[in-house]
Amino acid sequence: MKQILLLFSLVLVLNFRLFAQADVESLVDVGNDLVKLNRYDEAMEKYNEALDYLPSYAPGLDAKANLLIMLEDYKGAHKIIDNAIKQNSDYPDFYLTRGKILIHKGKFENAIEDLNRALDLSKGENNKFFENKIYVSRGAAYQKLFSFEQALNDYSKAIQLNDNNPNVFLYRGYLYYQTNEFEEAIKDFNIVIEIDPENPYAYYNRGMAYLKQVKDDEACDDFHTACELGNTNACKMVVVNCIDLPDQ
Repeated sequence: MKQILLLFSLVLVLNFRLFAQADVESLVDVGNDLVKLNRYDEAMEKYNEALDYLPSYAPGLDAKANLLIMLEDYKGAHKIIDNAIKQNSDYPDFYLTRGKILIHKGKFENAIEDLNRALDLSKGENNKFFENKIYVSRGAAYQKLFSFEQALNDYSKAIQLNDNNPNVFLYRGYLYYQTNEFEEAIKDFNIVIEIDPENPYAYYNRGMAYLKQVKDDEACDDFHTACELGNTNACKMVVVNCIDLPDQ
C-alpha cells in the first residue's frame, strides 16, 4: 500500500511539474508576442511571472535579458545572463545574448569569444536561424574591430543560412559603405527596405551612400523618409543638405 501511495505521489509531482513548465512556456510565448507588438511593460510582466514559477527556466531568462537589451538596460541584462550561465553553462542562447551585450558595451573581442562558444554549443542542432543570428552578431563585432574581411565572411555565412534577416544586409551595407563600395552598399540597403519597408537606418544609410555618389535628390528623398521614421541624424541631414535657404 505504501509503495502504491509513493508511486501515486511521484506521478502527481511529475504531472504538476509538466503542467507548471507548460504554463511557464506559454507565459514566455505570450511575452515574446507582446515584444513584437512593442508592448514591453506587459511582456516584462509575463517573463517575471514565468520566472516566479520556474526561476531557472532558460528561455525565460534569455527572453528577459533580450528585452532589457532592447530597453538599453545592458547592466541588468548582463547580470541576468551571468547568473544564468552559472546555473546552465551549456545553453548556447545565453552566450549569444551576452555576446550582444558585450558588443553594446564595446568589448568586441570578449563578444567574439562568447559568440564562438554559442556556435560550438549549437553545432549538431541544425538550427539555421540561430546560427544566422550568431554570424550576424560576430560579423558586427569584427566590423567594429575593422576586421572587414572576417566580418564579410560572417555576413555571407549568415545570408546563406537565412536571407530574410534585414540586420545582416544592413550591417553588410554599412561595411561596403565604410570601404567606399557605394553601389554594393545601396544594393544591400535596398534589400533591407524590401524586407522591412519602415527601417529608418536603411533609408538613412542609403541616403549617405547616394550623397557620396553626388546623387543629391535621391539622398534627400531618403533623408526625408528616414527623418519621418524617427531617425534624428537624418533630420539633421535634411536641414544641412536638403533645405533651400533664401538668399541673404
